[in-house]
Amino acid sequence: MKHRNIFLTVIALLPACATVENAPKGDEAYAVAPAPPAVGQDYQISPDDVLRIQIYHEPDLSMEDAQVSAAGMVRMPLIGDVSVGGLSAGEASDVIAGRLGERYLVSPQVTVFVKKAVGRRITLDGEVREPGLYPFDGRITLSQAVAMGKGPTRLAGLSQIVVVRQIQGQRQAAMFDLGAIRKGKAPDPEILPGDRVIVGLSRAKAIIGGSLLAIPALATGFIALDGDR
Repeated sequence: MKHRNIFLTVIALLPACATVENAPKGDEAYAVAPAPPAVGQDYQISPDDVLRIQIYHEPDLSMEDAQVSAAGMVRMPLIGDVSVGGLSAGEASDVIAGRLGERYLVSPQVTVFVKKAVGRRITLDGEVREPGLYPFDGRITLSQAVAMGKGPTRLAGLSQIVVVRQIQGQRQAAMFDLGAIRKGKAPDPEILPGDRVIVGLSRAKAIIGGSLLAIPALATGFIALDGDR
């Protein structure tokens, strides 16, 4: 996998108007919300994260608590706003060093640390013991996300876990079998910041509605959902 936000295209003939029950399942669902790769990837800086930016031998330019703005920018002495949203800490270090080296320093050595990854949040809803908004660090899978809400309720339908995600400006969804994941019979897909995990198909239908947007015959594996109700 080249990037965790790259979703494989699933070729599926879909009706002009579907319902949430038709959200991709099985292989099609995993094509668009894959299990995490075996080799870890650098965390991508998100809005509201807090960074430590160290400039070697330049304490006046270093920053201990630099907060990333909603636009993914961090404001620094001399060079002003620098776009770091979506970059790894190493990539952000290179960008800042490049800006400083253009006019102010010779071969600056910059190190960026993510002190607080507060921009990473998911929403847990439906038949989960403690629904709500949950921040997280690092990377999490679907089973780990459900565990953050103290697990599903006793009567929850584990075979119908709906993950709702924004893809290219549209809400889209896929369905997973948590029971099979727990038994090791299915991969545990990665959950991304901003995702909404809804336990139970009936609860998902009540929360997001049953009506889906019409989409082309050749479509991504997530089914586009109608606007918020």
